[in-house]
Amino acid sequence: MIYFFIISTGLLLGTLAASLFVRRDSKFMAAAILGTAALTFTAACALIFTRIAGEQAGFMTPWAFVLLVIPFGVFLAQTVFRGAFARRINYSMARLKVQQASLRVLFTRWLPLTLYTVALILMTVALARPVRLDRTVLPPSEGIDIILLMDVSASMQKQDFYPNRFVAAQQTASRFISKRVSDRIGVVAFAKAAMLQAPLTLDHDALQEYISSLYLGIVDPNYTAIGDALGVAANHLKDSKAKSKVIILLTDGDSNAGAIEPLMAAKAAAAYGIRVYTVGTASAPGSNPYSSQADEINEGLMMEIAELTGGKYYRANNESELTKIYDTINELEKTEFSPSSTVSRTDYFQPVLLLALLCAALGLILEKLILIKVP
Repeated sequence: MIYFFIISTGLLLGTLAASLFVRRDSKFMAAAILGTAALTFTAACALIFTRIAGEQAGFMTPWAFVLLVIPFGVFLAQTVFRGAFARRINYSMARLKVQQASLRVLFTRWLPLTLYTVALILMTVALARPVRLDRTVLPPSEGIDIILLMDVSASMQKQDFYPNRFVAAQQTASRFISKRVSDRIGVVAFAKAAMLQAPLTLDHDALQEYISSLYLGIVDPNYTAIGDALGVAANHLKDSKAKSKVIILLTDGDSNAGAIEPLMAAKAAAAYGIRVYTVGTASAPGSNPYSSQADEINEGLMMEIAELTGGKYYRANNESELTKIYDTINELEKTEFSPSSTVSRTDYFQPVLLLALLCAALGLILEKLILIKVP
């Protein structure tokens, strides 16, 4: 539309410049100036419409505005050259007639013509097809599938994290989920046994509710079955068609229960192409009154699980470090997201065309029934 506006403005300025040098055919020049001004005004309105609406509106066939030369030509022909083609009746006393420029005379001469011209302009705008565009961004068809393993054993109630290890783990997991808008995420809670708390889902609002509903003791909290937890998560991920499959194992202790050895479960996960990030959530023994040697993390086991699957081991000594670890994992497992969108169009040519027909009908009624001209 900007090019159409520039061209029409150039025509208007050219016509104004020509009127300064052309002294004859003043009627023709006036009609030309009026026509180019109307053309520029129409272009300006269309440009303002597209600028204000932004990407939400536009014209499907903007080339149709070239046809505005038709109403311009009609207006020019009716105002300048109408005398050459009109039938004239000579009256014997015509020279004695006094020319009157009453309001009715002006309406009779210009109102129907103006309505016809406006109708043609509106028809041209309708032909350009003004539309409203509604764009919907689509998520990627293939993202990353992630299972969060949440330790709910009794030791997670220790307060070396604020307010305790378990609540800090809940909060950081919740923030992590909120950043993975295009990925399917599930949750497994484990202590003496492992339980699939939430299957893989894109409904992150429901997932946040599952996370908040976890509590210490949801399963027998007296032991920690890391191998069983890895087995449940790997079994749930093995048939996934996602381009990347990830397990994030969060625990504050060592594996001391369960039917599956942790390293065997890690090897099975690696065979299915699953990476495991292990996160230890306990401060160093003796660093504060809540930590002790009794619940020291088996870092060797955590490192080996991560290495077997192509993941990485992290140690968090407080809640701020735990937050940074989740942020790091979030950066490592970025989903390559090429935004795609669907566009739905709502046409608005119908009301414009209806308005054009009303203008044409009103002009015809005024010309033939009300503002009747006598030869």
